[in-house]
Amino acid sequence: MRRPATLGKMFLLVLLLAVPAAQAKVLRVQVDAVRSEVATLEGVDLVLDWAEGEAAGALEMRVESAEMPLLGYRGRDLAWRCPLVRDDAGRWACDGPLQVAGGALHPLAIELSPAGTRAELALGARRISYESIAAAPDRHRLQLARIPVDWLGEFLAGLWSDGQWTAGELGGRIDIAVPEAGPFRVDAELALADIGLETPDGWLAAAGLQATLALDYREQGGRQQVAVDLRARGGEFLAQGLYATLPDTPVDVAVRAEQRDGAGWQLPQFSWRDGDVLQASGRAQLAADASVRDLAMDLTLGDLAVARDRYLSGFLAPAGFADLLLSGRATARLALQDGRAQSMALGLSGVNAVDPRQRFTLAGLAGDLHWTRDAAAEDSALRLDGGALYGIGLGPARLAFRSAGGELKLREGARIAALGGQVSLDDLRWQAPTEARGTRFQLGLTLDALDLGSLSQRLGWPPFTGTLGGRIPSARYEDNRLTLDGGLAMDVFGGRVALSSLEMERPFGVAPTLSADIAIEDIDMEPMTAAFGFGSITGRLDGRIAGLRMVDWSPVAFDARLMTDEAWKGRRRISQRAVEDISKVGGAGLVAGLQTQVLKLFDDFGYARIGLACRLRDNVCAMDGVGSAGDGYTIVEGSGLPRIQVVGFRRQVDWPTLLDRLEAATEGQTPVIQ
Repeated sequence: MRRPATLGKMFLLVLLLAVPAAQAKVLRVQVDAVRSEVATLEGVDLVLDWAEGEAAGALEMRVESAEMPLLGYRGRDLAWRCPLVRDDAGRWACDGPLQVAGGALHPLAIELSPAGTRAELALGARRISYESIAAAPDRHRLQLARIPVDWLGEFLAGLWSDGQWTAGELGGRIDIAVPEAGPFRVDAELALADIGLETPDGWLAAAGLQATLALDYREQGGRQQVAVDLRARGGEFLAQGLYATLPDTPVDVAVRAEQRDGAGWQLPQFSWRDGDVLQASGRAQLAADASVRDLAMDLTLGDLAVARDRYLSGFLAPAGFADLLLSGRATARLALQDGRAQSMALGLSGVNAVDPRQRFTLAGLAGDLHWTRDAAAEDSALRLDGGALYGIGLGPARLAFRSAGGELKLREGARIAALGGQVSLDDLRWQAPTEARGTRFQLGLTLDALDLGSLSQRLGWPPFTGTLGGRIPSARYEDNRLTLDGGLAMDVFGGRVALSSLEMERPFGVAPTLSADIAIEDIDMEPMTAAFGFGSITGRLDGRIAGLRMVDWSPVAFDARLMTDEAWKGRRRISQRAVEDISKVGGAGLVAGLQTQVLKLFDDFGYARIGLACRLRDNVCAMDGVGSAGDGYTIVEGSGLPRIQVVGFRRQVDWPTLLDRLEAATEGQTPVIQ
């Protein structure tokens, strides 16, 4: 019956039997299993052919199956044949080709001596060598050259169970100690080439990583300790929201970690050093699911222009600022407790931010911003030299903050010069999410005498005249909904446009919605029609747009009615071109008045009333005017001589069709009437 044997005992048996070579020609040994810390062989058949009087013999070994856990290797039907040589110092050596399951031949050399054991396997450009020292039988050394990481899958999984190594090669030294009384230990110095790795939950990943790695891993009695020192030169790295594109210059990463009895890892020390671009250090504790439970971290971004591409794109791109231009310097200190933010301190120096899409520009942003959940208040302040918002210039500003109990708020109001007037931040506060409710944001804003003409020019609107003013006592953002108390009022064209009941859903998400009511009072129509490229109308205009609802900034519902002011005592005249423009909008005809052949003889006409209404539902406008006209509705009710009346004949109009008519009416081209 064959019995298991250790690797050392098996070779010792073969060599002892080979010593009396003068009496033996062929020796055969069969062993059930050979086990060591490095390999397990099953179904071993050894044949030694040593002719009488010869200084060397031939060794042939066949193995049914072989397993090397450190390399994650499993093979079957191995065959190895080599010349066996023994020298006067008692050293045995055998060097010959190894064949696996009838495949290619690979050189394998084994040497046994009183000093220890050596073995080396060559697989083309890849090499694996093993060495043990007789004086320290519990220590083993592996030397690797260009070994694929998937060969080391089981070994690496033993060090990090969540890590899945997907690509790349390793080279270098791995020392393994398996003492009977001391800790299991792995000490390695490795070169990494084009490494790819990921975790099943996706919180960590890397690709194309080029680095050198120093690893010290120890395990004893349910306690694991690891020290990692990595010097990277190139590659990509992803950790939750952080996406890093590593430079060719050195980036040094150091981590010290410890785990007890299967609990979450503790990181008493970690650091990241990328020259002056990024320096980070701190400590952390991870939960059993690898989420961050506690964290204390200091961070310095010494050059935001470089850091934007290397480290910030993973945060900027999802927020819609992938091409944001940054410069200046920033520091941060962050603390988490029990998985939620406890405090944050942000420091800025000479920061400039320019949005190439011209949504905003910030120049000379500097100062500190502190936030805390503690009851003790912390004060901080930010300064802005100037900037712009959608092309609207902003003057210097100072924002003084106070934070306590998870809330950040303005200590005092801030005034910012804009468009010849003032924008006042009366209130600004942010409340971090809690277990009971989500993030809350509140804003109080006053606009005072902003030049509407300048605003129109910057936003590409028609050349409006007048001023913009109003107050929003409170704008609240919570649960992805923005609600505005109060409203905005625009003093425009000698009248006023007031917005109230403003509310937005998903203002920063997909398909945002807006609802509002708009009141129009006493607008002077002569400058208004001129600004919109419409035919001239004198008089005053009142109206309302109730229940306005927009989805993704396109109207889907409203009830609008625009009417001339019946109390107006001045002239009520409508030009020939305005008649044509109104006819385009309403799809109207000319009835009960002058024929078109006579219309061209007059420049303008008197009117009693003008009005147009639209109730939008399901992409269809239900049209109306100042009164009924048979199956139609009257848009312009004439007065005096020459007398004209404009009537719309279609009560139901597709909304896209109506928009096309409005565009045609404001093209600014003088109509020709024949």
